[in-house]
Amino acid sequence: QQRLLGHGIAIMVKWLLFAIAALLVAEVATLFAIASVIGMPQALVLMVATSLAGVAVLRHPGRTRITRLHEEVMKKGVRGLEATGDAFLTIAAGFLLLLPGFITDAGGLLLLLPPVRSWIRRRFQRVMQTKPPGPPDVVDLERDQWTQMPDRQLDDRRRPSGPS
Repeated sequence: QQRLLGHGIAIMVKWLLFAIAALLVAEVATLFAIASVIGMPQALVLMVATSLAGVAVLRHPGRTRITRLHEEVMKKGVRGLEATGDAFLTIAAGFLLLLPGFITDAGGLLLLLPPVRSWIRRRFQRVMQTKPPGPPDVVDLERDQWTQMPDRQLDDRRRPSGPS
């Protein structure tokens, strides 16, 4: 089971690296497309300007909001994002704007729009309210809540003997 988990993580890492490489290729293609319309120097200035906007957006929530976000996530895990309001979305927007590239800039700008923020917040709340069906895979019990029973020996006659 642990080997299967390791294999799953390896697959996720491969897909993540593929997605990063695809984003990098798309960002370069977008840079050249925009540069062909407005010129390369103007495109580079625009990219620097959006990175500076990202710095401004990251400064906006302030150190206290970022610290509060960190504390809530450490206490509650992913559910801590819900308790911090818009701080997470503001930080994500600033980070996307800070990264060089027009595709990430578009994502960062979208995250700053109130209708997009409220849509993401509603979707997140809906996902957090959904409970997985059935019993949990692992139930942790205190030492006084269980007793160890001896293994039962099965009679060989009761075991299915396979196809006859």
